[in-house]
Formats: sequence, structure tokens, C-alpha cells
Amino acid sequence: MRAAMLSPASALVLLAALGLGGCASSPSVPPAPVAPKCVLPTGVDSACPTPQPLKAGLTYRELLEAHLADRQQLQRCAAQHEELRRVIAACQARVDALSRTRRD
Repeated sequence: MRAAMLSPASALVLLAALGLGGCASSPSVPPAPVAPKCVLPTGVDSACPTPQPLKAGLTYRELLEAHLADRQQLQRCAAQHEELRRVIAACQARVDALSRTRRD
């Protein structure tokens, strides 16, 4: 028994019909929603200043002034770091909440 063979033109029409039929029967997928943006307050992501270099021959007063200036900069840097940590945690919480609502 001889197998039925399609002509090249018939095969092309059959493949096109199958391809178009597949497109028509696929479910529509809604576009992905826009992800929330995490906005950092101005200056929070800037680098902290480096300590003052100490020159040779400083007086005790100059040494204390440099120490106090460095300490104040370190305190500002710690506050900046804490603010950055807080903003990132809040943003992560928003992203997690949005992910939970989309899964449900």
C-alpha cells in the first residue's frame, strides 16, 4: 500500500492553517503591570566623607578639633545609612505586597 503524499503547495497550506489556528486558540495574556519604583531621598545614596588627614606636629587642640569633626561626619553617615536602610526595607515591603496580591 502506498502512503498518500501531499504536494509541496498543499503541505504549505496545511502548515499555514495549523500555525494560524494555534495563534487564534491561544489565551490572551494581560500585559505585566509596571513595577513599583523605589525613590531614594536626595543625598541618601551619596558616599560618606573620609576622615581628615592628620598632619605632623598637630597641637592637642587641633587633634581634638579633627577628632570632633570626624565624629560628627561619622554620625551623619550613620544616620544616612539608617535612612537608606529604612527606605530600602519599605520599598521591599511594597514589592512583596504587590507580588502577593498578583499571586492570589
